[in-house]
Amino acid sequence: MARGRNLLTIQDFQRALKNRYGLGTGPAYKPWLRVQDVASKGTSAKIQGLKSNRVHHLLSQLECACFYQAEFLDRVIDIREQFPLLPLSLSMKIAETLGIQHPHIPKTNTPSIMTTDFLLTCYSDGQLWYEAVCVKPEQQLLNERVAQKLDLERIWWQLLGVTFKVFIVSEKTRIQSSNIEWATSPLRQGYMPLENEVEDALTLIPVGNILVSETCQDFMIKLGMDADNALSLFRFLIASKKISIDLDTPVVDTGVVTITQVNHAS
Repeated sequence: MARGRNLLTIQDFQRALKNRYGLGTGPAYKPWLRVQDVASKGTSAKIQGLKSNRVHHLLSQLECACFYQAEFLDRVIDIREQFPLLPLSLSMKIAETLGIQHPHIPKTNTPSIMTTDFLLTCYSDGQLWYEAVCVKPEQQLLNERVAQKLDLERIWWQLLGVTFKVFIVSEKTRIQSSNIEWATSPLRQGYMPLENEVEDALTLIPVGNILVSETCQDFMIKLGMDADNALSLFRFLIASKKISIDLDTPVVDTGVVTITQVNHAS
């Protein structure tokens, strides 16, 4: 694992910018904070991005849940996590205007660089735009200091004309994210079926409630696959949206998938 960095002083911030942390897009983006830069409680993760073609550094399971949902949206074409709010002078000015204390580093009393959990690049119908997303558990929103920092963050993005959203993790979003994680895992590991396997598999899938085990058994018998490839193919069909499913049903726990649409090649 790469060595963690200390971000305690203005000189540390300048060095990070010189090394292009917080800069770039797509595969060239380097998050301001990486997993190894932050004290872990065992909930951080590195996840291979399907759209960015790079590894994403996520600092909590809540961020992971948001990441899976954001990446699964058709309109999202790039995700930049741990995005720094620079220049520092702007966030300090906003804090002063709001009459609140700007976040600082206790060890050095240096004003800290605030980060937004995710900056999404979106594209649809010929239009390109950005959405900034902060991830919070619902109970934290009642904390006065958390609310102050959210206001600061919201105004920072508002001044740039960027929509700022708060992603609240609930039982429903956890289930949806878990389903997306399960479905996209083979793709993240480089799995790619043959085109004829995909088309043949789609003819075997009906709309409605199905058992994953029974569908994979059909693939094994009728397509001549082993169990691992059959399951990977089924998950690929969901991840690539060849089939549309109800994400609210906990697939991993129940083994049941509700198919809402089968998208055959035209």
